[in-house]
Amino acid sequence: MKINITDLENTENKIINIEFSEIFEEFNKEKPVKANLEIKELGSIIKITGEINALLNLTCDMCLKEFTKEMNINIEEFFTKYTLNETGASEFEIKQDGFIEDLNGSNEIDITDLIYQSVILNIPNKLVCDINCNGNEKVNEYLNNKPIDPRLEIFKNIKIEKE
Repeated sequence: MKINITDLENTENKIINIEFSEIFEEFNKEKPVKANLEIKELGSIIKITGEINALLNLTCDMCLKEFTKEMNINIEEFFTKYTLNETGASEFEIKQDGFIEDLNGSNEIDITDLIYQSVILNIPNKLVCDINCNGNEKVNEYLNNKPIDPRLEIFKNIKIEKE
């Protein structure tokens, strides 16, 4: 789904509300990712805010079992309609943890890509199916019996003295 900037500029309040629903097979083949977004033109800046809801099929890093995780993501993204280099400034300041994406003269914003990236960036680095997960026997055995790098053998003899 793409939003045309000209269509946004021609709306009465310069606001478009979108209800997004699409299946991303890499997340879940049955349940769609849903989002309610508000796209607002603020002069040369376009602001997209809203909430994304997704149910992801993931694999536990500890026990290797598949599990589902529900994600609710609030987004706030800013785009500039004009390339930042056209302003003549070689530097500009962004305040309050803000990032502005340059559309590089493009006349549309890819909402599907924005939602996909938002979900990907919010997936935790360590995936655990349950707080009480003890892991898989074979995985634990491998991790416990993994050979030690010979360069690190010297650290076995370090003793820490407590004061």
